[in-house]
Amino acid sequence: MKETKLTFITDTHHFSKTLSDGGRQYKLRSGSDQKCLMETGDIIDAAFRQIADSDADAVMIIGDVTNDGERVSHEEFREKLYALQKKKKVYVITATHDWCSDDNPRRYCGNATWHDVPVMASDELRDFYYDFGPNEAVSEFITHLGTSSYAVDIGENVRLLALNDDQSGLGGAGFSEEHFQWIEAQAAKAAADGKILIAMEHHPLIAHIHPMVFGGSCVKDREMVASRLADAGIRYMFVGHTHIQCIDTFTSKNGNTLKEVNVGSLVGYPAPIVNVTVCDAGLKIDVDHVKTFTYEGETVDALPYLQKHATDLFDRVMEGALISKAEFADRLSALGVKGKDFGNLVYIVKPLAKKYFHMKASGVVKLLRALGCGGCVDKQAAEKFKDKPLIDFVHETWLSMLDGHGRGAHDKDYYNLVMSVANALVHVRAVKLTLQIRQMLHGILTNDRFENAVL
Repeated sequence: MKETKLTFITDTHHFSKTLSDGGRQYKLRSGSDQKCLMETGDIIDAAFRQIADSDADAVMIIGDVTNDGERVSHEEFREKLYALQKKKKVYVITATHDWCSDDNPRRYCGNATWHDVPVMASDELRDFYYDFGPNEAVSEFITHLGTSSYAVDIGENVRLLALNDDQSGLGGAGFSEEHFQWIEAQAAKAAADGKILIAMEHHPLIAHIHPMVFGGSCVKDREMVASRLADAGIRYMFVGHTHIQCIDTFTSKNGNTLKEVNVGSLVGYPAPIVNVTVCDAGLKIDVDHVKTFTYEGETVDALPYLQKHATDLFDRVMEGALISKAEFADRLSALGVKGKDFGNLVYIVKPLAKKYFHMKASGVVKLLRALGCGGCVDKQAAEKFKDKPLIDFVHETWLSMLDGHGRGAHDKDYYNLVMSVANALVHVRAVKLTLQIRQMLHGILTNDRFENAVL
């Protein structure tokens, strides 16, 4: 079998620099997101240069190509696609951010946020991106939103099934019955044609890590949808949306399996470029990352920059509590929390923030002992990491979820310490939520199935 090499990226969320003057409201918005905003164009340019110089046969982009469907962002992004297309085949699907499904487009000027930004409608997107998939389709389905799902052949052996799952028509992401029937027909046709079928859609079918975190990010009725796709013969699904890296397997009641690869956002840590080799052994995955990009005239080392941007998401809120009640409320509001309603929490959060920035692991253990549950803590692990700052554990846990490198999968003592602290918290307050947090932490710390995977 001749190998086919594919590259997957997702959630480019391109934000035009024309939509902000860099003032306070922009800084609040930018500081409340794991992904970048005004840096997106420069990161995308750097990624596309790397991809253009690679040996990939084709590039797949899995939706949310713009920040919030702003017309100017679409226009700028499409120009970047045309430049990349001179070197590589490019296939695109769009998603809810590309037609601003929440009707909340934004531009930022000083202390003000404006919502008067022209956006693309969902039924414009198929024609706007026609040159990046629909023009080569061996079959196409137009949804009730006017968006496109299509099948296209890549090389001799691979057929790509590019699915738009923005709405099922029943109140959530997914597919209508007519859409399902088209998908099932395409899966059967690919099998009859002797093609390896690889599918992509924006929203996950599997609640990776833990349902408490990502259950709401999936398609509606995710197990029903996953079962129907698996039973149709779809074995490989590439998705985005959650901005994390993870691979999981779903098995239907009929025993059919579907392997889902959740690709992280290109414009947030760790800026993944997921390379897939289709060969006799299956699908081999190798992950590259954006190495550097040029921003405001300076060359930026991408991973440290994006890592700090991601961890600042937590740190900025804690810093706000140390500054003032008003600043704390503003930073909560930027996160989508009602700052005016929860601003008084500053009096509780402020002493916690001081500990967050200064406490070490040994201090956490002492606090748990004072609460009468220090016996749950792994003594050997606590001694090994006694001088490690608490903030480092928080950062590393968050980054483990994003990059698919479960820190606890490589260090048994690290895993034991974090999980024993979680066990202690369960003893402090033995309720369902704390048990779910423990299960979630286990999922994050052991999430190490991405790099060099074979499907």
